[in-house]
Amino acid sequence: MDQKKVIEAINLLQQKGIPFAVYQQPETAKMHLVAKVERVHMVHNLKEICYSSGFLVFPFESASTGVGYFINSDLYAATEQELVEFIRKVKLLPNQVAEAVKSVPVELTKEAYLSIARNLVRRLKDKELQKVVLSRLKVVTPENKMDLASLFMRLAKQYPGAFVYLFSIPDEGTWLGATPETLLSQRPDGGVVIMSLAGTTTFDKKGEAHWTNKEVVEQQYVSDFIRERLLKLGITGFTEEKPRTVRAGHLAHIQTIFKVEGKAADKNMDQLVEALHPTPAVCGMPQNDAYALIEEVEPHGRKFYTGFLGPWRLNGQSDLYVNLRCAEVNNDTLNLYVGGGLTADSDVEKEWEETELKAQTLLSVINNKSSS
Repeated sequence: MDQKKVIEAINLLQQKGIPFAVYQQPETAKMHLVAKVERVHMVHNLKEICYSSGFLVFPFESASTGVGYFINSDLYAATEQELVEFIRKVKLLPNQVAEAVKSVPVELTKEAYLSIARNLVRRLKDKELQKVVLSRLKVVTPENKMDLASLFMRLAKQYPGAFVYLFSIPDEGTWLGATPETLLSQRPDGGVVIMSLAGTTTFDKKGEAHWTNKEVVEQQYVSDFIRERLLKLGITGFTEEKPRTVRAGHLAHIQTIFKVEGKAADKNMDQLVEALHPTPAVCGMPQNDAYALIEEVEPHGRKFYTGFLGPWRLNGQSDLYVNLRCAEVNNDTLNLYVGGGLTADSDVEKEWEETELKAQTLLSVINNKSSS
């Protein structure tokens, strides 16, 4: 798809002020654009949109509220010819006026982060719970004038193995990101793929990743959680691959893939998504205790960070991703959201360093510098 045309379309969509999403699926180098002519539909249950197609965005807090947003595919483009027609139709639409989303970010200092993290590790050692994910946000002012369309294109080029997106929901905000984590992917035959991804480190000079017990156990929590949720829904016909190291930009993670064959998962997609969100990779274990603790100690609202998003029932397929390595657009600045899993074995200084490394995923592209 012609990059200049994609940029033209994104700029036009922003100018019109209509809800839209543009995204690139992992390892495809193929752009998709979705736009809704009118206001975004608020979703209270995935059953509401069971037979609709579009782009789904659910915040982290949907774990308690159950509420998300759906950008119907009133307009959709995935080919050059479709993009030309997409742009023609968008040009005919009237400009919509939306209230500017004003965000007052709460940026933790390193000292404040370490203080919260130490307290959480103490509670983990007392076995109040097994794991909790602590996040923070980092306010960034781009070195050059912010151009979201060009930034999205650079992200897509830099991270071809990630789900790269830019979406805008008037009155709710504009976000972009490059996430390495699939929540679930529904194949055309009805089967579903679910990813367990956790643990973070860097590669050494030989391109190898070395894992400590802390990261191995952290990832195992996620796999155990997924397995238990599948069985609880009565889904037994699934296979589980052995854990392996995968690359996400300059970082390494441990990944396990679960595959559910046939129509068993398709019939229960709404229940399955509800059961999986939020996974221990972004929340903790036990889920409810970790969620309550996050609400208690984090001074910022996560909003769409660690929620899930992606195409829903488009071309007969649904692909939902956990919203990681992402940023909220806030006038001339970006609020980068990063986090990491804490266990009883955590070194809080290293956890801070891990969040700094994760921030580099977007920072290197925001400032137009290659990521090592």
